[in-house]
Amino acid sequence: MYRFTVEVEGLALDVFKTLEREVNFKRGRLYVQGNRVVAEAQDLASLRSLLHTVFRSLYLVEFVEMLEG
Repeated sequence: MYRFTVEVEGLALDVFKTLEREVNFKRGRLYVQGNRVVAEAQDLASLRSLLHTVFRSLYLVEFVEMLEG
């Protein structure tokens, strides 16, 4: 099992609480634990795919927060 953890707060935490229900696959999953987003996968290719989802989401959240001010 491979695991990657990243700490988030604010809007990002809310986004990942919503995403954790949708990002649950046979070979990996994404979940929130406290203020951390955890990506777990059975293999590196699946982990890479999950990390792509995590960082794309973080990029979008940062962009929205920048627009808000």
